[in-house]
Amino acid sequence: MPKIAGSEKNKTFPNWSETQNFGVSHIKVGGEVEPHFHDCHEYWIIISGRGNAMSEGKPYELGPGDMLLTKAGDYHSLVVTEEMVAVYYYGVMPEHGRWGHLHEGEDLPWGEYLASKGLTQAAE
Repeated sequence: MPKIAGSEKNKTFPNWSETQNFGVSHIKVGGEVEPHFHDCHEYWIIISGRGNAMSEGKPYELGPGDMLLTKAGDYHSLVVTEEMVAVYYYGVMPEHGRWGHLHEGEDLPWGEYLASKGLTQAAE
């Protein structure tokens, strides 16, 4: 079983891994994670603190021990109401997937992005 340090800049995961990126976020009261989406699923696990999240068009109050699961392509955001420590991780990034926060008006939704590159979307 390989170990991947959170401090590594270019994390390399084994082919069998269902996780392809992770990190620990420390966010102060009033801090925000802007509305964005990803080309893969993303998961947040709240270690401490509290916040108000929006995911897939629904509001959620988050606290210690909660997990927020967001499907690829769905917008999500967070406003911290009590200093927070959270672990985030990405599921498997599809071939040609884009890393990082993607934003409405700047980045195309997945299907449109693939079409713009002359690619087709694989069946789920």
